[in-house]
Amino acid sequence: MADVPTGVHTWLAQFALVAQSGRTMQIAPPAPERARSQAGPGKCCVILSPHPDDECIVGGLPLRLLREQGWRVVNIAITHGSKPERQLPRAHELAAACDRLGFENILLAPRGLQRVTAHSRQIDPAHWAACVQALAPHIERLRPDLLVLPHPQDAQAAHIGTHLLGLEVLAQQPAAYAPWVAFSEFWSTMASPNLMVQISPDDLADQIAALMQHEGEIRRNPYHLSLPAWMMDNVRRGAEQVGLPGSLAPDFMFATLYRVMRWQGGVLQPAWETGRFAAIGQPGLGMFQ
Repeated sequence: MADVPTGVHTWLAQFALVAQSGRTMQIAPPAPERARSQAGPGKCCVILSPHPDDECIVGGLPLRLLREQGWRVVNIAITHGSKPERQLPRAHELAAACDRLGFENILLAPRGLQRVTAHSRQIDPAHWAACVQALAPHIERLRPDLLVLPHPQDAQAAHIGTHLLGLEVLAQQPAAYAPWVAFSEFWSTMASPNLMVQISPDDLADQIAALMQHEGEIRRNPYHLSLPAWMMDNVRRGAEQVGLPGSLAPDFMFATLYRVMRWQGGVLQPAWETGRFAAIGQPGLGMFQ
């Protein structure tokens, strides 16, 4: 104990106290009308959310595109979780969360799609084809310029299933359609992210306020309190996984990591040769123009 530098224990105690104090935060009221998404012409980002709450957790890039460049952001809820008693309440919570962020929201079914997993795809082709058919018309209609979906090893069955579902729907689109595709992560980190998106404290506060709308989920597990720490760790990892090994870490506190590809000619192609940082106040998001 004696060799611990002066102040470390105090700093750690304060850090834990701040994190625990978040348990007393009140759930934010319904979003004001001005915060709601407005459909219209211009670029469109679609998020394929395996569960209600993923739109908040991985939505940093879409949120910045909405606020800084006026993109339309549409969340498509793939499943509403596996607990039947929670599926309708989770749909209600999701609507409130999307309103907080200004995202439009599409439900594919009142209780969400069921059994969107790699296993279901293998053993029940008819069910899987019905899931593809439920999603495909929305992608055809919206023709997003950017599609956000989980990476292929995101270590949760519905996340991996959503990845497979999204790519299968893309494969049905006309050959000339060439959107950006951003793989997100939550349950498992990506081996090779190539984009680190800085998240401002104001945007992160709104993401947490939206995440708190998922009352039933944070009641059993207050994971909204660890979101800042997760984003801090993304900066640590991204400094050398998006940047070069041994490179200087960027001078910001919070970030979300993605692997960005381009869908061209019916296959995924590399988006760029080296990793990129999208810092606030710099032309980092211009890459999607």
